[in-house]
Amino acid sequence: MATARAAVAAPALYPAGTATVAVIAPQAGSGYADALARRGRDAVAVTLGCGARPPAHRGVAATEAYTDVIRYDGDLRRTIKKLRTAGVEAVVAASPAGVELAERIAWQLRLPGTGIPGSAQLRTDRGAQASALSQAGMAAPRTLRTTSLAEALAWADCHQARAYQLSSAAVGVPAGEVNCPTKQQITAAWPRIQEAAYRHSGDASLVLRELAEGRHYVVDSVTQLGPHGPQHAVTGIWAHLHGPTGLLDRTDLLHRHDLLARRLSLYVCRALDTLGVTSGPLSCHVAFEPERGPVLLSASVVTHRSRADEAVWKITGRDPIDAHLDGAFFAYRSSRDSTRCRVARIYVNAPQGEGPRSGLLRDLAALPTAACVAADQHWCISGGAFAPLDGEACQIVLAHAEAEAIETDYGRIRTLMEIFTATSTTDCSSTAVPFI
Repeated sequence: MATARAAVAAPALYPAGTATVAVIAPQAGSGYADALARRGRDAVAVTLGCGARPPAHRGVAATEAYTDVIRYDGDLRRTIKKLRTAGVEAVVAASPAGVELAERIAWQLRLPGTGIPGSAQLRTDRGAQASALSQAGMAAPRTLRTTSLAEALAWADCHQARAYQLSSAAVGVPAGEVNCPTKQQITAAWPRIQEAAYRHSGDASLVLRELAEGRHYVVDSVTQLGPHGPQHAVTGIWAHLHGPTGLLDRTDLLHRHDLLARRLSLYVCRALDTLGVTSGPLSCHVAFEPERGPVLLSASVVTHRSRADEAVWKITGRDPIDAHLDGAFFAYRSSRDSTRCRVARIYVNAPQGEGPRSGLLRDLAALPTAACVAADQHWCISGGAFAPLDGEACQIVLAHAEAEAIETDYGRIRTLMEIFTATSTTDCSSTAVPFI
C-alpha cells in the first residue's frame, strides 16, 4: 500500500501543464469538456463508430466545448495520428465502453493508462475479476460467468447458498444487481438483465454469485507508476446503509484511520495489484463478511459524472479528473484527509405528478446541510433555483463539520418523504441505485 511519502515521491502521471486531454467514449452531456475547461485544458473527444454499443457513446452534444471530435471506426492508426496532431498529452476513459480503447490509445501514445492493453477485462468485467482474485488466493464470492440460463441453474444446484446475486458481467450496465433467493427468481430476472447487458455493453454474459454477507463499502483509490512499480493510495471509503426493504438508503464518507478502514485499504490495494492496475483512479465495491473479511464484488474505472458526483467532489476535493492529471500530488493531498467535513448521500424516489413535489424539492434544498439535490439531469444547489422531478432516482448530498447536523437533516428528509407519501398516491420510497 502506498504511503503519503511514497505517493509524493512518485512521478506525476502526466507532464506539468498538460494542455490537451483525449476523452474516450463520452456520453452526450457527460460534462467532461466543461470539467477540463475549468482546469485550463482542452478536450478532444473520441467517439465510437456506428456499430458500437452502447449507442449513447457515438456522439457528443453540439453545445459541448470539445476542441475536436474524432470518430473511431476501428482504424487505430488513423485515430492515433489525429490525436498526435492535436497534441494530446493525457487520455481519460469517459465510460466503461471506452476503457479498453483508452488503454490501447494511451499505450500507442506512450502515455499512462489504467493498465496494460489486453488486460482491460480485469477492470471492466465482474466475472474476470472474481476469477483473478480466486487464482491469487484472495477472498472472493463463488462466481459463475455465463450466457446460458441452463448453465446458471445447474451451477446453483451444485453451489448451495442462502441467496444469489445476478448482474451483467460488464460493469456500468444500468440494470444493476438483483438478489435471487431461489432458482425461480433467477429464471424470472435473467431475460431482463441479459437484454440490458447486451444493449449497453455488447456482451450478453451475466454473472451469478453467492450473495455476500455483511455491510458494503465503496473504496476509491488512485495509482501512480513509481520507480518500483505501481503505488496505490486509498482516497475515500464510502459506507452503504440499506433500508428495511434491502434497497440503498444512504452512503457515508468515512475517515480512513480506524482498524476497519485500514483493513479495507490493505485488501483493496492487494486487489488492485491482482487486477493489473498501473495508474489512475479506480473504485472497488467491497463487502465485509464476518467470517472472511473484505470481499471484492466489482471494480471499475471512475467514469460517471452526475450532478451529485460533482457536488461531492467539490466538497471533498477528490475529483477523478484531478487523480488522472495530478498524479502523485493528488494522492498525497488525499492521503492527508484534506476535508474534515462529514458527507452523506441520501437516496429517495423523486415523485411523478404535479402534487406538492415543487414544495417538497424546496424543502429538501432548504435543509441546513444540503449541498445538492439532484435527479439525473435535473438538479438544484441549495439556495438556488429548482427543477421539477419526474419520478427518477434523486440524491440529496448533505455536508457539515458535525455528524449530528447530518443526522438531524437525514431525519428531516425521511419525515418529509413520509408526509409526501401520505398526501400522494405516488410511491416515494427509497429506490435502488446501481453501483460499479
